[in-house]
Amino acid sequence: MKADVNMKVKIDITKIFFTPPSNMFERIALFLTILVTFIMFFGPLAFSKMPPVEAIITAAVPSLTMSWAWLVLLRSIFRKRDFCKK
Repeated sequence: MKADVNMKVKIDITKIFFTPPSNMFERIALFLTILVTFIMFFGPLAFSKMPPVEAIITAAVPSLTMSWAWLVLLRSIFRKRDFCKK
């Protein structure tokens, strides 16, 4: 028998967004993406006339949101079974 390839899956959006990283791969991926994006955003701000605390906060907010979005995207691609609605 052939399995239906076009089967629709309903994903629990709140669960996929608000569940903290549960395994070591997710934790490492989240940390590395936070680190890389923070360096990318903080690099140009380090040499500006902006105060250091303001530059850190300005670089941290987009790096945290982008890295969490990347984690959610990876979850929705590779771990659909864990975040399906019952």
